[in-house]
Amino acid sequence: MGLPAEKFTTVSVKPYETRKKDGTVTAYKWRAVLQYKDDEEKWRQKNVTLKTEGRDKGRSKQVEKAAQIEAETLRKRLNAEALETPQSHETVTEYFSRYVEGRALSIERSSANELRRILKTHIAPSIGKIELDALTPDDVQEWVTGLSKEYAPSTVKKCLTNLRSAMREAVDRDRLVKDPTRGIKNPKLPTPRPNALDGYGRAKVVRFIALDPCKPLNVAFALAIYMGLREGEICGLRWKSVNLDAQTLEVRETIGRDGSKWYLKEPKTGGSIRTLYIPGTVADALRARRAQVNEERLSIGTKLNELFVVGGADGSYMAPHYLSSRWRIAADALELVGTEGNRPTFHDLRHTFATAAIAYGTDVKTVSSILGHANAAMTLNVYATADADAKRRGAQAVERLYQAEAARHVSNGQVIDLVGTGTDGQ
Repeated sequence: MGLPAEKFTTVSVKPYETRKKDGTVTAYKWRAVLQYKDDEEKWRQKNVTLKTEGRDKGRSKQVEKAAQIEAETLRKRLNAEALETPQSHETVTEYFSRYVEGRALSIERSSANELRRILKTHIAPSIGKIELDALTPDDVQEWVTGLSKEYAPSTVKKCLTNLRSAMREAVDRDRLVKDPTRGIKNPKLPTPRPNALDGYGRAKVVRFIALDPCKPLNVAFALAIYMGLREGEICGLRWKSVNLDAQTLEVRETIGRDGSKWYLKEPKTGGSIRTLYIPGTVADALRARRAQVNEERLSIGTKLNELFVVGGADGSYMAPHYLSSRWRIAADALELVGTEGNRPTFHDLRHTFATAAIAYGTDVKTVSSILGHANAAMTLNVYATADADAKRRGAQAVERLYQAEAARHVSNGQVIDLVGTGTDGQ
């Protein structure tokens, strides 16, 4: 009887350096590279950091020999363990599926279903067939490159981000020695440019809303352009969250989507739960809307507080996709064009609110709080330069300041002739 076949058939050692952020070398180490064939007879390799370290450059013949001896000992030990321990042969698809079901216990069901869709559409058909232990950074890079040829950068980033999360969990649970997504970069996303309405476009929308201010759709349009609410937040707003005496409303619920189904849920982040001031124009429209709903609900027997502001008297809510589609019809009828030259979407009404608020002096931190952003940096990145006239106004403001200072100090200063001082271009 012959000897049993060894899984790891070859081994080599490679030196590498670990460094601080400033580039200072902290250690000179060695890595063992063990090669083997998977079930499809494809060569794979396993990298293991060795205990052997070297001083100075750490690449002397003596240190290299010690690393080779340690690597060979490691190879024999791993082969012995491979013979004693049955291999799981768990694929990336199988592990990611278990990862998703574990996360599903603590995330929104729509988010869990999105992870399942990523698995089915983007992972399973390609790298999902590879055994988890055999997945390498090269495999992941090839996968990302392939996705980038077919899908938008945002889609590719979402896929890689979720795969990386699963692989890091595998490392934390000692299922993997190293994260195979390490070193793989997310595709560069285009800088977001809000397609907000300019002053002329805003005036059109405001006049349109004023034609029938308590109509459910117009109330929804007003909540977006006057207060910056998201479509799901508007559809999920109930009367119990509206205080017209204090002119405030609380954003505590939103309508989420799970495939083709809509459902009521809490906002995605804590920052999205917020209390907002209701401008007088919107407050008047809400009072008229509430009086209208009160009449309708009396014949049905429903409770006002539980009803949705732009929903029906029977307790039904307006679906976000319906709101968006009706806005498209209105935007076409009004011949609206945003700052990017396109017809504005319903979400662009939120962009319009933020852009106008910043352009007319509201500080970024306050706008961020109103919008429910996670931090002011996000608001600043998206909206700080969205107003086409902002740079012109800024330059003119500085010019006026300089001229005023020059006039104020003209009698205190001395005009210097620059000719011959080296600043005259000679």
